[in-house]
Amino acid sequence: MRSYTKPLDPLKPHVPTRFPERPRRARTPWALGALMVLLLVWAFAGVQFNLKELVEGTPKMVEWVQQSLPPDLSTITDPGRYALPSEVTPAQLLAPSVLTPEQAEIKDRWWANTFPQTVLGATIQTIQMAFAGTFLAVLFAFPLCFLAARNTSPHPYVYHAVKLAVNFLRTIPDFAVGLVLITAIGLGPFTGTMALAFHTATVLIKLFAEEVENIDGGVVEAIQATGARYVQVLAFAVVPQVMPGFISSVLYRFETNIRAAAVLGLIGAGGIGFIMKSDFSLFQYPQAATTVLVLIVLVMLVDYTSARLRKIVI
Repeated sequence: MRSYTKPLDPLKPHVPTRFPERPRRARTPWALGALMVLLLVWAFAGVQFNLKELVEGTPKMVEWVQQSLPPDLSTITDPGRYALPSEVTPAQLLAPSVLTPEQAEIKDRWWANTFPQTVLGATIQTIQMAFAGTFLAVLFAFPLCFLAARNTSPHPYVYHAVKLAVNFLRTIPDFAVGLVLITAIGLGPFTGTMALAFHTATVLIKLFAEEVENIDGGVVEAIQATGARYVQVLAFAVVPQVMPGFISSVLYRFETNIRAAAVLGLIGAGGIGFIMKSDFSLFQYPQAATTVLVLIVLVMLVDYTSARLRKIVI
């Protein structure tokens, strides 16, 4: 029997007589959602989450706030808290000047022992710890990041060895490093600085290496075609491409280290965290509120300054 198929009219829209079957709903999203719910239930049970206790503890928090207000700003503005030595004028203490050997010794002792015990001095010490720790970390991270990047490492074994070592060391938090260093070299800002430098170096190596692995390989090949050596390729083809990313990472880590330096002060590494711990231990809540207020202002200033620097430099 001869079949006959009616030709389609080009002036009429073609409506298919059979529609494709609707795809079956994937079960994966539901399975992931159920797994996420189970994980959340497991996590909240593990941390013993109790909203009732939080609500019942709210009056105590309100009471603490009432006892802390108003903040005792005299801890910053009262000159008597700085124990200014009579042998040296305030101008000689704060600015470079010609001093006798005895005055120089008194000035050094005041800067090293008396001034850091004030809120203003501890704040400056916190900034110093973060700045010095970040700088030391950059010194270590900059050369090692090229060994930890797949495209610039001189040998795959070197790449895997550096990568493995950095991943292992990065798992150690700066707080734990600070506790270990305190047992070795004692309390003080030097311990905090080295703890920040150690942890920040491991993080920067990872961030720097990722920047290096994302560069344009064509520039590298062009420089290699001129007969340039390994160091010359890094200097003229790699570093110019990754420098903006490096600067951004360093500024971010400096912001993070300001907060980390404050936390390290709680275990005796000096800085504003040490003052905060002392205020809370002595139940001096107005003084503690001032210290917390100073820390908040400091972090906000660092965030603002870093954002401005990014716009200027990058």
